[in-house]
Amino acid sequence: MIPQLYLSEFTATGARIPLRVCHTEKFKAGLLSLSAAFPIRERDSWMLALLLAVLRRGSEKYPSLSAINRRLDCLYGTEISIRNFYRGDLQIIGFAAELLDDSYLPTGTESLMDGVLELLCQILFHPLLDEEGCLLSRYVESEKQLHCDQIRARKNQPRAYAAERCRELLYSEEPIGISAYGTEEEVMAVTPRELTDFWRGVCRRFLPDCFYVGSADEGKVQSALSRILLPELQAEPVASPSLWGSEAPLRAPLRTEEALAVSQGQLALGFRTEITGRDPRFYAMAVYQEILGSSPIAKLMMNVREKHSLCYSCSSSYNAYKGSILILCGLKNENREKAEREILRQTEDIANGQISDAELAGALASLENAYRRIEDSPSAMEQYYYGRALAGMEITPEELRRRISRVTREDVVAAARTLRLDTVYFLRGTLEEKGGEELDDME
Repeated sequence: MIPQLYLSEFTATGARIPLRVCHTEKFKAGLLSLSAAFPIRERDSWMLALLLAVLRRGSEKYPSLSAINRRLDCLYGTEISIRNFYRGDLQIIGFAAELLDDSYLPTGTESLMDGVLELLCQILFHPLLDEEGCLLSRYVESEKQLHCDQIRARKNQPRAYAAERCRELLYSEEPIGISAYGTEEEVMAVTPRELTDFWRGVCRRFLPDCFYVGSADEGKVQSALSRILLPELQAEPVASPSLWGSEAPLRAPLRTEEALAVSQGQLALGFRTEITGRDPRFYAMAVYQEILGSSPIAKLMMNVREKHSLCYSCSSSYNAYKGSILILCGLKNENREKAEREILRQTEDIANGQISDAELAGALASLENAYRRIEDSPSAMEQYYYGRALAGMEITPEELRRRISRVTREDVVAAARTLRLDTVYFLRGTLEEKGGEELDDME
């Protein structure tokens, strides 16, 4: 049975709070999320990450991480996670909680939803403060050190690091290109007072989108949010920040190379396309992306790796919020130029209509399977619907599958012809290679 999605709104501090309830009895555990969108800004990007980590350490009622975890155990093993990610030119922060569905609880058990919301409000709005009204210095200093560890550890995963660096270069003139980490010097300079003032500012701007997946009806969810969450909200109504941003200017391909003490090279190519998720050609671009680098018989894998043996791995990803495609290739340093030429040849082949019946059918089947699997997981459903809500695309997976199934070879070719190479980043490994193909995954 296809889960039913209900959309409603309720009012807090003069602002409308969206609530999406995906009613289903399919899962033993439900999901409740609170997500707020902020414009990506230079300092705020990493300050938000630091703040969320400190808030997770303790609250007035649950003054330590162990106390929070004990409360979660009492809530039948509920798990909460911090969310902090970019979508288009927005930074999304908040919390998600996986909680046992009410139908599996003993009769007379306290409402898990009430308990989870109370805990989330404690963490966000009632952190543990010292006698001067500041976030605890020991928590702040500890999380600053851990954040700096993350900054240093970025290069320990060359594949992810290369992808991130390419994105930063590709979007260098846009908010999404701002680093989410900051520098060690910036992070270590933050004082408890500065972070506390920042927290108060975040609370004044926090207007969440609320999402629930599970068997509870819409009325019960809205009642719990109205009783527990709404009294905590302080934010004033403001214009919604822009997801899409401005169109990137045309430029000659930017080429950057960096050396790193790893065994394997990483080649990343960033392409621009005018097609975003709000474009009717989006469905054709999704199929193009599968044919190029995502389906089991994608051109990049079948040709760059299998046929020509130029790399260990080669795949692509499509950012529908920004209209861009990133191709990532792990390879030996000496194969860099050959691999780049072959990658570009594959993009040209598609633009020239060289798409076999098997490639088109494989791409359509791959997308059909991917969107059908959304209904197998509460988190996948939440991510799907919330992502499209941000983009103003209220469309079910079923309808999306129907639209994709109507994409023709001619549609894909037309979409392919909108691509232009924008950024080429190469991470040159300086260590002697020791292994075979498995090395790519290890690094």
